[in-house]
Amino acid sequence: MKKHLLVIVSLLILSSLTVKAQDLKDKFKFSGLMFGDYYYNLTNYDSKLKDQQAFQFRRIYFTTDIAVAEKFDARFRLEADQGSGSLTSGGKVGVMVKDAYLKWKGFFSGSDLFFGISPTPAFDISEGAFGYRSLEKTIMDLNGIVPSRDLGVDLKGKLAASGAVNYWVKIANNSGNAPESDKYKRYYASLQFKPVEGFMATIYGDYASKADVVDSFDKQGKANNQYVAAFFLNYNSKDNFSLGLEGFTRKIQNGYSLGSTQALQDQNTTGISAWAWAVLSENFKAVARFDSYDPNTDKANDGYSLYLLGLDYRAAKNVSVIPNVEIFKYQAHDTSNMVARLTFSFTF
Repeated sequence: MKKHLLVIVSLLILSSLTVKAQDLKDKFKFSGLMFGDYYYNLTNYDSKLKDQQAFQFRRIYFTTDIAVAEKFDARFRLEADQGSGSLTSGGKVGVMVKDAYLKWKGFFSGSDLFFGISPTPAFDISEGAFGYRSLEKTIMDLNGIVPSRDLGVDLKGKLAASGAVNYWVKIANNSGNAPESDKYKRYYASLQFKPVEGFMATIYGDYASKADVVDSFDKQGKANNQYVAAFFLNYNSKDNFSLGLEGFTRKIQNGYSLGSTQALQDQNTTGISAWAWAVLSENFKAVARFDSYDPNTDKANDGYSLYLLGLDYRAAKNVSVIPNVEIFKYQAHDTSNMVARLTFSFTF
């Protein structure tokens, strides 16, 4: 009798643990992303950096997606990399909170509400369409025009039931992943259009309010607010090839001066990026990109051009090995920065 009772109790405990394990599996989803390279600086305008070569991790993600309740999901994502700005005080690889937000699904018909640290509308769509963040950031991200993340409230949804027109608005601190340090906010908005199969277009704008700056020339306080406008066009031919074109302009009120004897002037920044990738065979894709960036249209020889060429070997479904060359041609220097890389990228 005791043996039978022991068996029954053991089966009940095992059944309870199995149910709890299934509940956890249904509630939590874990995923990750890693990419890095072996790189070699073939040329560099800084002679000390020429011939520098190393192995490096440029991104490590670990993501937890949580089913909080019937209409609520959450995401918590950690990021690490070996960039100089991401290291600990002891010079080790640092870890930061990349995403931490709650999603209220169906806040109203066709729209979801987000609160927390989450992506901004500026280039989330174009980065996804490009698909090669492992090689380089998109142009606005690369040049710090708009942060990739911000802490605030988002509303995203459909303006057309078919999904042909979508919107995304956000109000946030304009402090990226850092804590807020002032009372000023940033206001983001974008529209996405999908008029026909394979074609997509977005228009984007944001306004960042900032404290006035004192002009050293006339000692007067002047507005220092920022405005950004951008567009993105993409055509994808059923995953055989994809073409993308992205451009932006930014205005910073009273953003620069030519010296203490000159009054502040508005700073205007422009940039355009064109890229393409094409499937060559079952396991190979070619990718190319060109950027032109001008940080201040009123100044000469302060911009650069970017050239990127790569060959993506898909070693497995979630694993890519990508030999590539990236060239930055700076107007202010005679020598380009050319780096050859063997990039490894994988998800799990």
